[in-house]
Amino acid sequence: MTDVVLAHDYLVQVGGAERVVAEWAAGFGARSIVTLAYRPESTFEEFRDLDVRATIPRALATQVERMLPALPAIAARTRVSGGDVALASSSGWAHRFRFEIPHVVYVHSPARWLYAADDYRMRLSAVRRAGLAVSTPLLRRGDPEAMRRARAIVANSAVTQERIRAAYGLESIVVHPPVQPVARGAEPPPRELSPGFALVVARDRGYKNVALAVAAAREAGMPIVIVGAGSESLDDPDQGVRGLGRVTDGELCWVYRNAAVLVGAGREDFGLTVIEAALEGTPAATVAAGGYLETVRPGRNGAHAASATAVDLAAAMGRARDIDADHCREWARGFSRDVHVARLARVIEEVVQRA
Repeated sequence: MTDVVLAHDYLVQVGGAERVVAEWAAGFGARSIVTLAYRPESTFEEFRDLDVRATIPRALATQVERMLPALPAIAARTRVSGGDVALASSSGWAHRFRFEIPHVVYVHSPARWLYAADDYRMRLSAVRRAGLAVSTPLLRRGDPEAMRRARAIVANSAVTQERIRAAYGLESIVVHPPVQPVARGAEPPPRELSPGFALVVARDRGYKNVALAVAAAREAGMPIVIVGAGSESLDDPDQGVRGLGRVTDGELCWVYRNAAVLVGAGREDFGLTVIEAALEGTPAATVAAGGYLETVRPGRNGAHAASATAVDLAAAMGRARDIDADHCREWARGFSRDVHVARLARVIEEVVQRA
């Protein structure tokens, strides 16, 4: 069996990209992962079973985003070796590592702070926005050359494929991320919630557009539950908004199963939560843009809004709620780990054979 070494930007949060890497660890039987920073208490437990090699000391792991100007140099010194091939998960940094074995780059998105700066600057302070503007030329230096060193480039969606083409002038193939049930069993969260709510699963980042989802739920006359780091600051029970913050996988499974509809209002490259919800029988109502065009099939697992407005998104919520739970599950199974690993394994084997 091919010995695959994994690489990822940094393991300090619970996000879609990190969940993909956790699935790779199981699907490819990987034993080691290279990363810039690792904070085991704030990311997926699956990584604790791996040999995690982090360049930045553990004491500084929480400060990694504040180290942005220094990260190109740190990434360039991050050595990846010891296997037959490396599989790098990149949203900006892992493709810059120093690979001493053939490598494949799986791109979740070209770095937003470089190539979709308007998205990334949302919710940043004025000081951090100014700092980003000043450091952008430095951050871009060497980035295209690093991407060109990959033996193969894989995009997580057609949206990302086009962004890679625009940012780097390079072609890639699309392999959708692997999506498995988030937990084996459901566990109610500490707060009492009545089933039938609208649901948003997203960190409180500007491009996630949580405010539009909340406005749509209010238009639809539904309470809304928000899950994700920072969402506790949005908690407003008097207005029908419950911000739960981070939850366990079992609690996430529970909210997926007990939601009437998942709401997607952000600028998504793929839209992982749509498929996670569908695996639990819950349909989605989303804006008709980005990755949602690939993860939502109208009438099968959800509905698209006619425009990115609260009124139209609320109307889509109403249509989505009529979709049968079994239809949602059937659609979601097409994004399984086995399907993903089989497609990605073919790319990896071609790279190994050419090496």
